Amino acid sequence: MSMEIVGFDDNFLCSVFDYLVGRESEAKAFLAKSKKHRKIWLQKFSQG
Repeated sequence: MSMEIVGFDDNFLCSVFDYLVGRESEAKAFLAKSKKHRKIWLQKFSQG
C-alpha cells in the first residue's frame, strides 16, 4: 500500500508511519479503511 495521500507532506506521513508501527491493531484498522476513510483518519490525527 502506498502512503501517497494527496494533501499530506512526507514529514507528516513519516510521523503517521512511526505511530502505526508501534500500534499493530490500529495499523491493521487503518489498512482496512477505504481511501476516503484513511484520509479522514489522517486529518483527525493531524489535529492531535
